[in-house]
Amino acid sequence: MVDLVKYPVITEKTYIALFKNNQYTFDVDLRLTKSQIKKIFETLFKVEVISVNTHIPPRQKIRVGLAQGYRPRYKRVIITLKAGQSINYSSKNEK
Repeated sequence: MVDLVKYPVITEKTYIALFKNNQYTFDVDLRLTKSQIKKIFETLFKVEVISVNTHIPPRQKIRVGLAQGYRPRYKRVIITLKAGQSINYSSKNEK
């Protein structure tokens, strides 16, 4: 289950959403549905999820020397938590 959540997205825009709206942004596996994502985050971080917004960003082309290819695909998830709750990023690795 931990492999399905890849990593948190930490940018200026996600920090603003975190402090204004209590929204966290993560990159997850492409095959997950919204209900599966909600269940994973509620069990993994022990929080109450109000809403789940998802989108799949366009693929980025990369080039190393003469070899060309694409970055791996992923699904970006914006999770809104109940007021007063937060996610501790270090708790994801604990069992």
